[in-house]
Amino acid sequence: MHKVRTAPLNVVIIADGEDALRLHKRVGCAASALGIELAIESQRANGDEPRVLIDDSVLVEGLPRTEDIEQRFADWLAATKTTYSDNR
Repeated sequence: MHKVRTAPLNVVIIADGEDALRLHKRVGCAASALGIELAIESQRANGDEPRVLIDDSVLVEGLPRTEDIEQRFADWLAATKTTYSDNR
């Protein structure tokens, strides 16, 4: 059985400077391609490697391509058996 989610998916982007800007854009584009609405929280990386978290688990590390982030989102949705609906 799939969970149908209508609320935005909460993600945390941990990055600094230009890396943060790039990750925000890539994560937003990847989510949009899958029809996922996001609520993004930003945190400073303080020199650590950039990463994106969902439910305190690392979705991606570094600065992967948008297509790779999209695939990780798709894998996460499949693993958690979550689907999205824009019926609110």
